[in-house]
Amino acid sequence: MKRALISVYEKEKIIKIAGAMNKAGWEIVSTGGTAAFLKGKGIPVSEVSAITKFPEILDGRVKTLHPLIFGPVLAKKTAGHLEQLKELGAGKIDLVVINFYPFETALASKSNDLDAMLENIDIGGPSLVRAAAKNFKDTIVLIDENDYEPVIAAIENNSEIPFELRKLLAQKAFAYTSFYDSLIASFLAIGQEGPPDFMTIGGRLEQKLRYGENPHQSAFLAVGDRHSPFHAIEQLHGKELSFNNILDAAMVYEALNDFQAKEHFAIIVKHQNPCGAAWASAQPLAFQGAFAGDPRSAYGGIVGFNHCLEAETAAAMADIFFEVILAPDFSDATLNILRKKKNLRLIKMAAGYKEKADFKTIPGGFVYQSRDNLSFAIEAFARKAGKPLGKKEKFDVEFGWKLIKYVKSNGIIIVKNLQLIGVGAGQASRVDAVELAIRKSQSPVAGAVLLSDAFFPFPDSVELAGKHKIAVVVETGGSVRDSAVIQTARKLGIKLLFTGIRHFRH
Repeated sequence: MKRALISVYEKEKIIKIAGAMNKAGWEIVSTGGTAAFLKGKGIPVSEVSAITKFPEILDGRVKTLHPLIFGPVLAKKTAGHLEQLKELGAGKIDLVVINFYPFETALASKSNDLDAMLENIDIGGPSLVRAAAKNFKDTIVLIDENDYEPVIAAIENNSEIPFELRKLLAQKAFAYTSFYDSLIASFLAIGQEGPPDFMTIGGRLEQKLRYGENPHQSAFLAVGDRHSPFHAIEQLHGKELSFNNILDAAMVYEALNDFQAKEHFAIIVKHQNPCGAAWASAQPLAFQGAFAGDPRSAYGGIVGFNHCLEAETAAAMADIFFEVILAPDFSDATLNILRKKKNLRLIKMAAGYKEKADFKTIPGGFVYQSRDNLSFAIEAFARKAGKPLGKKEKFDVEFGWKLIKYVKSNGIIIVKNLQLIGVGAGQASRVDAVELAIRKSQSPVAGAVLLSDAFFPFPDSVELAGKHKIAVVVETGGSVRDSAVIQTARKLGIKLLFTGIRHFRH
């Protein structure tokens, strides 16, 4: 007789597979809650405590942690192992069906209650899953109801599970226990100073993507935090998302989080760089300002709004090719307008999630840093040249300094009247980035604010700004030639601010 051990937190999905086992003459071994559930459905069950001759103890914390359970799970189907089980009066366990206490779900509602979170850490389940996965040649392991069907078919046909499927199920089991443990480790690391000695990045596959950065590359989206808006992307319309769409949408989302206010903010991102952005009293004006910043680059871009997308704004966008539009909500009238474009992706995503970590992969590993979430007050910036800022200039400096951190280094932006009018991104030379931003500007730069993501190593960038009558230059300071830069700004009548904060983005 074949035997299966079933011990699950989510119980509804096991009825079909347990019924197939019962019909095929399998013995089902189970724990308290699961055993009671199956008996209530008319499926006979042998309780673990009857096999181990040992009761559940410590409020159910110890149920399956016993040699008469782990031995049958870990036993190979060799004469020696089977003889040992026989001597112990135990039969081989051929299949383990388990899911864990819902630590992942608890994170969403109980993350401030340490005791509640500790009670949601499963011990016996992961231990049994690892044991079965280690012994996958002789013990099948199931942790996902999506994998039940081929096993049910094999049980009903009295056939063996193919080796490759057993191996795949074992791999999935180890990956899941690793993911589960990564959530626990991340939770316990909250408030810890310095990096831990061991770091894990856990993620659950959310969806396969159309392709990677290029069509010949496969790609998928994985998310480890259920609080993340990317955990369950609410796509209201359009074709499948690609790898590049996700990256650009993530940048748009983070930028929108930095511009949460009653005023309307619109941003257009292309290839991981803002190419248009504006802040305005009305949403159509914000969009028009963002689009006017660089209409050529905006083609095929991703657009984001910090408020519900209005029909008037949608109408202004209707004849322009965009890949994705992201907003916290869409009115019905807006959807009626935009759904006429069958490939346009519409993503509804509420603001508020702040990522704290930043990982970048390297061959065989990754580098880690805390996220560039530093808050600032422009009053703390040091004025090194020129008169105090006017009211409009203060607004432009605040607007631009929030935006510059999303521009690839070396990064320069030019802002005027709360509109991004020029971008110089990803240049190896900072003065080249300044030249590019000025050349790309769609509006006169005279009187504008120029912002740099790091210091100017030479006065040449300030000289270039002065040549084009830019009024304010904002940089970090910290160069060995700061004094020369300051003297140049004073000579040219430019207002120069040192922030003391760098915003490199590689």
